[in-house]
Amino acid sequence: MATPGISSHSQYSKWLITFAVLIGTFMSTLDSSIVNISLPSITKSLHTDLTTVQWVVTIYLLVITGLLLTLGRLADLVGRKKIFVSGFIVFTVGSVLCGLSRSVHLLIAFRALQGIGSAMIMANGPAILTHVFPASERGKAMGILGTVAGIGLTVGPALGGILISLSDWPLIFFVNLPVGIIGIAIAQMVLPAEHHGYEHHFDIPGAALLLVCLSSLTLALSEAPVRGWSSPAIIGLFATSVIFAMLFGWRERVTVHPVLDLALFRNRLFAAASASAFISYAAMFFYAFITPFYMSQVLHYDPRMMGLTLTAVPLCVGIISPVSGILSDRIGSRIIGAIGLGIMSLGLALVSRLGETPTHLHVVGALIVIGLGSGLFQSPNNSAIMGSVPKRMLGVAAGMMATMRNLGMVTGVAVAAAIYESQRMHYGASAGDMASSAMAFRTTMAVAAAICAVGIFTSAAKGTHLQAPTGGN
Repeated sequence: MATPGISSHSQYSKWLITFAVLIGTFMSTLDSSIVNISLPSITKSLHTDLTTVQWVVTIYLLVITGLLLTLGRLADLVGRKKIFVSGFIVFTVGSVLCGLSRSVHLLIAFRALQGIGSAMIMANGPAILTHVFPASERGKAMGILGTVAGIGLTVGPALGGILISLSDWPLIFFVNLPVGIIGIAIAQMVLPAEHHGYEHHFDIPGAALLLVCLSSLTLALSEAPVRGWSSPAIIGLFATSVIFAMLFGWRERVTVHPVLDLALFRNRLFAAASASAFISYAAMFFYAFITPFYMSQVLHYDPRMMGLTLTAVPLCVGIISPVSGILSDRIGSRIIGAIGLGIMSLGLALVSRLGETPTHLHVVGALIVIGLGSGLFQSPNNSAIMGSVPKRMLGVAAGMMATMRNLGMVTGVAVAAAIYESQRMHYGASAGDMASSAMAFRTTMAVAAAICAVGIFTSAAKGTHLQAPTGGN
């Protein structure tokens, strides 16, 4: 038997635990967005080139995506406090080493270390909160988590620019040291230790197969827009991912203690919510990746104007997420999630119709619709994923949730880039550069709206569950 749920603690303890989780979430999401703005400074300082320095971003994404499910499963076995606090330590040490790096290859290696720590945090934050809050408040907890994640992603570029202007790029890593020390101390003090009454068996071969599968897939999707979808290297990476996916599936069926119990996908709530998450993030990153090009090439916004305008989406998500989470606690996730994706699809369609000379009010209005839909969808859907498994598998559920997010992001960027560039070339022969960019953007966002519309049906397929069975072991 496991120890009594954390939810048996006082309200004071519950919010202290939540605060510790939110610090880790903020650090992880902040570091996902703060580094991009430093790449020009890193390139100059470390005397490298764009192709090499891009790995500072890519390796972080590869490591996180490849390890999320594995580390979620490991936390289910040995205790979430151990993995979460260890992740804080690894992330903080990795941040300091990144800041001390004096060669790009060392920086890339320490970014990988950072990625390991970030994956340990990401794979456990939602699981800890799901254990802290009763099922009737799970949506609220996911909403709070979504708000903090949105803040981290929103302030990253602006904060990075300020820190670089004050000193240089190492400061964006050193700033994690005081925050990390505070977070480690709080997490160590307030997170209760878990003592499980079942044996600890970890499927190392399965974890290795999953790592190769997901890393190959992520790398293929990340590099395809640059190298070309028909490149031998990209085809080889996709083939490797498929082969290792089949090997992983075979391994999980024959082992007694799988990393990912494939029977979970027979749970309609878990399967439909996971698919909806992937679709949502793929559609969202169509918008997130291509819209800056549209604003620069067609609308001629300067970087400051662009940054302020794009803030509309994460700001709306941060405001709406707690509200939608509370609503989902009362009426379930299926209807709210489907409505959210419907509104998000409408927003993407509105963006696709902006054309070459929209007013700024029209641009911001369309982005607000996207943010409203995304905020309505995310918290209820995350709550559905976390509520669809027994408590002994909360780490796996959190890992799946984050994995679908990351795979959706890289898939959206890769496919959007391919569509946008092909459409620009198609229209370029008969239209000017600005006109071809506007038409390419319109087609790309229309595809994003259609993808998002598919998510309405996957979200509706979750069933009529108000709360899912998290009470079992």
